[in-house]
Amino acid sequence: MDESSYYKGSKEYMNLNECTLLNSFIPNMYSNFYTQALLLSIVLICCQCAAPGSVVLKDHVGTRQNSDFTYKRTALDEEQMKFWYQMDPLQDSVPGISLARMQRFLSNRKGEELIIGIIDSGIDTGNFMLKRFIWTNDRERKSNEVDDDNNGYTDDIYGWNFLGNGTVSIKVAPYALTRMMARLEQKAEGKLLPKDMKNENYWKLKTIFEKEQDKASQAYTSAKNWFDPAKANDIQRSYFERIENQNRYQYNIHYDAHDVIGDDVNDLSDRNYGNPDISPVDDSEAHGTQVASALLSVIASDQKGFNKSEKIKFMTLRAVPDGDEYDKDIALAIRYAVDNGAKVINMSFGKSYSERPDWVHEAIRYAADKDVLLVHAAGNDNENLDLEDYFPSDGQNGIEIAGNMINVGAITRFFNESLASPFSNYGKNEVDIFAPGSDIFVAGLNNKYDYTHGTSLAAPLVSGVAGLIRSYYPELSANQVKRIIIESSLQVNHGVLVPGGKGDEIKPFSELCGSGGILNAYNAMLLAESYANNLIKN
Repeated sequence: MDESSYYKGSKEYMNLNECTLLNSFIPNMYSNFYTQALLLSIVLICCQCAAPGSVVLKDHVGTRQNSDFTYKRTALDEEQMKFWYQMDPLQDSVPGISLARMQRFLSNRKGEELIIGIIDSGIDTGNFMLKRFIWTNDRERKSNEVDDDNNGYTDDIYGWNFLGNGTVSIKVAPYALTRMMARLEQKAEGKLLPKDMKNENYWKLKTIFEKEQDKASQAYTSAKNWFDPAKANDIQRSYFERIENQNRYQYNIHYDAHDVIGDDVNDLSDRNYGNPDISPVDDSEAHGTQVASALLSVIASDQKGFNKSEKIKFMTLRAVPDGDEYDKDIALAIRYAVDNGAKVINMSFGKSYSERPDWVHEAIRYAADKDVLLVHAAGNDNENLDLEDYFPSDGQNGIEIAGNMINVGAITRFFNESLASPFSNYGKNEVDIFAPGSDIFVAGLNNKYDYTHGTSLAAPLVSGVAGLIRSYYPELSANQVKRIIIESSLQVNHGVLVPGGKGDEIKPFSELCGSGGILNAYNAMLLAESYANNLIKN
């Protein structure tokens, strides 16, 4: 079967020991194009024998088609495990993103230079794979302490660190709930107004905060009883540091990281803060490097990790601490990325409370006005986001504020009831698509590689595909690219275990996200080309 028939407006089944389907969605708005493709598919199919193992036409053009997948019943070997998320559902019976197939499709095409912004904890610029892809601000002269390009950020060669000032960079920040309670408690010290005392939300937040603070305090007390720095292993040290940070900083209403930085966190116009050091503070801040590594695997490598192209660069915005990010930092980081040329922004972070969601909403709208696509990780709390708040969000009171943001859940490597990652957030209205996010082999700090998991790894896979679409088909808008990625997703029709569900709660996968499907890079690229061709025709 010709690879171009992989997405032809018809659905094709091919035997791989058992029947395996690669699915896609055919938009009604391109019915003429896909009708022609359908006729071509029928001609091709009629030339083949309709015996077991042959290609069989399914359903009709213009409809979302449902799919049943078989899953790989034999264990993946060590090398396959490292790259399972890049595999092909049709050829491998593994729910990867069909990366090699997409790369072959693009091999005779030329893309344009493109910038992807990564808002995270910083990136290890010394990583041997990543360093060639770090964006450089050519308008800025290195380390001359002059804002050469007059963008408001001095010596921003590789991006900007919003978690610092001068030579100081912070690592830990309080949770948003803690910061909200701190302001309310300040009022309570002789300044609490009667209306605040009667505010139901105040008492609700106070109850939640005190419960979480007490749990953190008990955990810290317990940990101090057994923790011995001289005998502890790396896992024990990491656990103790996390518990200690929660108790000393993240649930401490008297600590505010921006007091160290020196800006007014409640004034969005106070932007004269930060520094150009976008590197992680220490070895515990590997998150941003892991995200960049996952993104790199899509845009610049084959399944053995060899370089393919350096036209796409990563702009680094350090704005995500250990704790909850500040809305001011995120809003300004989005605006920085937009103003300095990013066409896609990856945002692998989130929180359950937000002090100034309006600032972030304004930044999202600003990005939409400038035709920039945002890709956001849906979060790892195994919650239904149709029922629970999670920020940043592109919705306000149930209404979408802009059409340029994709919210991404995570899947495993199993084409069965365990497809949805057990930690992943989900939601028919609030989550758009799922992508591989369990057992992802990525770079950490100091050129070390290991497996990790999270929707934080699923989002950059989507960002990578979006970046390639925008590079090879620059005429397509951010909203169109979002639509392409969602509409080209592989539809999953079987039931799956609900993340965080009680016992063996099963729901159709289509109920977990708006698209009802999982990312497929090859399908997305084919649909992008059809969009672009129709723009030319019209």
